[in-house]
Amino acid sequence: NPRTKVPAELVGAYWHVGTFSMTNFTKYDGSYAGNANEVATGYRFVNDKGDAEQYFYWTKNSTYCRDQILGYRKGTVVFDTQKNTFTFYAASGYYRRYSSCGTSQSPGYGEKKTYGAEDLYPNYKAHYDNYEIVKENGKTIWRIRFEDNSKLDYMRTEEPK
Repeated sequence: NPRTKVPAELVGAYWHVGTFSMTNFTKYDGSYAGNANEVATGYRFVNDKGDAEQYFYWTKNSTYCRDQILGYRKGTVVFDTQKNTFTFYAASGYYRRYSSCGTSQSPGYGEKKTYGAEDLYPNYKAHYDNYEIVKENGKTIWRIRFEDNSKLDYMRTEEPK
């Protein structure tokens, strides 16, 4: 898969961004059931030669049901420093799905499943325009800025969150 050198500021650490729903659910008995949904993505740039890992977390709660997908892909990255674009090329990976309603669990609950060709390069790649590496309040942030000026701020962490 295509690869380029990774900016030195990003090498060796995990970079994480996530969101969660401000809507909190309670069960009929009044106990807390968790956020309505959560989505998080993370990357680890293994070395400066373009080897990388992608982590993905998604969850959704409804009254008695909770669905989760935990995904992992290994691949390579291209940082185009002239155009400020970033592309992750997934070469392999797996995911686990958890789905439960009440006390029952769906078939295959938590089993590791290998991603198929539709979820790997050339059929799948994560691409972002307008990345920048900024320093704010003493922290390094890997920022992806969108056309509407909204942004994803990937924060550095020493382990996956």
